[in-house]
Amino acid sequence: MSLKDIYSRKISKSEADNNFIFILKNKLTFFPPIGEDFILQEDEISCSVKVESYPCTCRGRERPHEHYFIKWNGLQPGNKVEIRKNSSKNNEYDLRIFF
Repeated sequence: MSLKDIYSRKISKSEADNNFIFILKNKLTFFPPIGEDFILQEDEISCSVKVESYPCTCRGRERPHEHYFIKWNGLQPGNKVEIRKNSSKNNEYDLRIFF
C-alpha cells in the first residue's frame, strides 16, 4: 500500500472540540464526492459518514472558501488518524487512531 492510499493527520484542538476530522482540499479526491455517504470503520465501530463543508473567511472576506471535514466523535487533540481505502470493499474506509 502506498502513501497515496492513506490520508493521515494530527488532530487539532478545534477538530477534537467539534468532533470532526479536517480534510485538506488537495486530498478531496481520496474520498467519495462531497455529500456522498461512505462507511468509515474503526475496530468494531462502523459508521456511515460523508465529507461535508462549511464556508469560511479565515483568509479575509475578499477570499471566501470552504473547509472540508468528516464528523467523528471521541477524538483528542494530538491524536494521529490514518484513513485507508478498504481494497476489498467498495466505498469503505478504515480508520486508525493513535494516541
